[in-house]
Amino acid sequence: MMMKLIFIFIGSMIPCITFAGENTLPPIQDLQEIKRSADEFLKEENKRQKTEFTTVRVNPKIIVEQCATSLKSDWAPLDGGLARKSVQVVCKSTSHNKKGWHVLVPVAGPITPKN
Repeated sequence: MMMKLIFIFIGSMIPCITFAGENTLPPIQDLQEIKRSADEFLKEENKRQKTEFTTVRVNPKIIVEQCATSLKSDWAPLDGGLARKSVQVVCKSTSHNKKGWHVLVPVAGPITPKN
């Protein structure tokens, strides 16, 4: 009888523990904001280099913490073994754990300058 009461007690506590854990999850960064940062970078690069690069969609499986600072974009280093040109969107510090992150956004378009 005592064991049955212990199992009932533990079973009733599991939903409370799960619910409490869900409240502590940090906010997630909107992927459209990441894409927008990459798009703005490419717009300036296209003007400067006379190219026509465009971003491809951001991988929807990416989940990163919301950034506390403004997002910065630049070309991703080519020495990282990337198969294609990408824009690297960087967050220096997040709202919750203050760690940064970077997301690679694939790029499509011609490599040669316009005439």
